[in-house]
Amino acid sequence: MINATIRLVREVGYAQTTTRAIAQAAGVAEGTLYRHYPDKAGLFVAAITRQSAPITVWARELPARAGSATVADNLIDCLTRLADLRADIVPFELAMLTDPELARPAATARTSEPGPPEFLAQYLHAEQRIGRIRADVDPVKTAVVLLAVLFGLAVPPRRTTEALGGSWPDIADAVHLILDGVGVPVGD
Repeated sequence: MINATIRLVREVGYAQTTTRAIAQAAGVAEGTLYRHYPDKAGLFVAAITRQSAPITVWARELPARAGSATVADNLIDCLTRLADLRADIVPFELAMLTDPELARPAATARTSEPGPPEFLAQYLHAEQRIGRIRADVDPVKTAVVLLAVLFGLAVPPRRTTEALGGSWPDIADAVHLILDGVGVPVGD
């Protein structure tokens, strides 16, 4: 049911993805959906959670990467993964912005568990502790700036790594631009 929801939202958008269409695509009776989810919004929240789970698992290990590879390579990898996720969940995000019925359960489904933004800030802090990022830089604010740049670069939402030949070249440019401002100056 979740896979059918994800596929239909990509193909026709949230408004056209009815519970009837989901049930038909999943090969189940519409009533079956309601045995597993309280409503369409609950099913959408489950779909969003499934879409974001792999990057959350990966991002949890990001702080441990401090000191390995380069800061730029680690950030490019992180932001590229987040960009790919964003391309997958943009239809759901748009639905949450436009449909109060969906926004309410999505907001209450969020937990106090850290997610990719917090793990990115933790990674930057770990790099700061070992001297690869200046001591006067706020890791949380830097994470916010990196994510803001990422989401700005992800417009229009149909930009995927496949469409760009397997990479997000703008992400690398943005990371290098930001690091030139936060990196430890040569000779220090």
